Amino acid sequence: MTTTTTYGTWGNRVAPYSTSPDADVIDYINGGDDDWRQLIQDTGALEQMQREYRDAINEALPPSVSLCGDEFIGPAYPAEDEFDGYPTDEDGYLDFKAVVEDIDLGPIVDRNDPLTLESVGRYEMKSSAKDPAKAASRAMSRLGVKPMIYLKDPGTGRPRAYFRAGDVREALAARPGKGVGGGRPPKDAPTV
Repeated sequence: MTTTTTYGTWGNRVAPYSTSPDADVIDYINGGDDDWRQLIQDTGALEQMQREYRDAINEALPPSVSLCGDEFIGPAYPAEDEFDGYPTDEDGYLDFKAVVEDIDLGPIVDRNDPLTLESVGRYEMKSSAKDPAKAASRAMSRLGVKPMIYLKDPGTGRPRAYFRAGDVREALAARPGKGVGGGRPPKDAPTV
């Protein structure tokens, strides 16, 4: 059985002015307007962003090391080649900051951004329909994209569907006829 030990915390190994990766996600979204930040909280998107960021961190770490809470845990007596291929500091220890520095929070936040049907129709589908939300509703239904959550609309009191931006974009990109020329052969293709 391998004996494990702590290698330090997020604050003393990666970000000296942060308490955890979860706090870094909150700091990142704090640049947005108040309504959007509230929506991120209400839809559960914040927790998903934090979970994906932690998953990305653990994926970047060597297999024998993991981030547990705000602490890095790994073997107390690593094999000599245990961290080969991973950045080390001047003392030969694993350089946690260098290991995780290429993880970009932007795509994680963008992928988990909650979208209304209006946003899906108008901005993602670029619909010129009179009612882009209705066009988006039909498209999401046809493509099998389910809402991440329903919340009460503050104006009408009726339930409003919110979709995860990554799910919407993935489904729209994979829909039939999305290739060059809308699934038709290019104009200069020979006919048989």
